[in-house]
Amino acid sequence: MTEKQLTSSAIPPRILGLTGGIGAGKSFVGRMLVEAGLPLMDSDAVARGAYTESALVRQQVIALLGAEVYDAEGKPRYDEIARKVFAPSDEGKSLLHRLEQIIHPYVSDRLETWAKAQHAPEGWVVLESAILWQSGFYRLCDAVAVVTAPESVRVSRVQERDEASREQVQARIDRQASYAFTALQQAHPELPLYQINNDGVQELEGQVAQLLSSLAAL
Repeated sequence: MTEKQLTSSAIPPRILGLTGGIGAGKSFVGRMLVEAGLPLMDSDAVARGAYTESALVRQQVIALLGAEVYDAEGKPRYDEIARKVFAPSDEGKSLLHRLEQIIHPYVSDRLETWAKAQHAPEGWVVLESAILWQSGFYRLCDAVAVVTAPESVRVSRVQERDEASREQVQARIDRQASYAFTALQQAHPELPLYQINNDGVQELEGQVAQLLSSLAAL
């Protein structure tokens, strides 16, 4: 074992938040970071798992939304959950907020436990999250990489991926928080922020290499 690995194993790894709007290519960049040796946790997958893996979460979700959000086999009915919490009403907004107060602490606890257990010779692990800012997960991070792309490119990518209409994709983009990089820098001066431009023109390998170099220097 090298001196670098010994040092890394003795110090809890730092957390790089990875986020970006729908269609920006966040998950693709995440795979590149994994190939570079950084362990990655997908917070969205952990949040989905919370409905079945935690008895406490299950009890709280049923108390909030009703037993009908689980099927006869105990599997979550995500369509029914979405129908309730994304209803265009004040009640829907309230239910979504209260559901997030159930799910987000579970994800935060899982992240902290997972991060401490990782062998991270580079000293960093990655938290991939579509709702890094809205959830408050960014507060767990030591730096954040924001994957961006022009809206027209994002719309085309999601149309092709999901076989959705332009109007459907645009509606999903409009519901998301803004990922304007300059605005994020101004809103979060406490965090080192890095931009990965995935516009399909600029190559990603060099940008990811520069990100890794910047992280190593922190």
